[in-house]
Amino acid sequence: MQSRRDVQRKQNRINGIKIFRRVILTILAVILVLWISFAIANHPRSQARHEAYAMAKKYAHVNNPNGFYVYNREKTYYTVTGKNRHGQQVLAMIPEKGGNISVIKQSKGITSQQALSTVRNKENPRRILRSAPGYFNSKVVWEVTYINKKGALCYDLTNFKTGQFVQQIDNL
Repeated sequence: MQSRRDVQRKQNRINGIKIFRRVILTILAVILVLWISFAIANHPRSQARHEAYAMAKKYAHVNNPNGFYVYNREKTYYTVTGKNRHGQQVLAMIPEKGGNISVIKQSKGITSQQALSTVRNKENPRRILRSAPGYFNSKVVWEVTYINKKGALCYDLTNFKTGQFVQQIDNL
């Protein structure tokens, strides 16, 4: 015959296992919901990247796409970087709403790293968020987005060919 203590210990053990299972199932359910939410939220960007890669390969002859940028100003552009069939590094700038794809040789201007370096040296930001090539006033620019020392959002447009600042938007 079991004592009352033994019965209580067994029930406590069973209750502990049930609670442990519930906690694990809850954690797994939260992780699954977060993962699904993230996948749904990223689907438009992922789809745009997939389509831009296909267009860059087909129309701009980019053999090895290795970068993807989104630029939003007057119009939205998707830019794919990679090497063309001659082995030259190029930027294929694709308008979101359709139109001609612009193919720009990287050797004709500054790189993303050079644009970032220019902003770092001049503005000394707290954190750089991203850079993206695009068109501003019919000229190719690098848009560098960063957080300044005051914690405000800032945008700097740097001319692709010259590396000079075209426009600065500070403290948003």
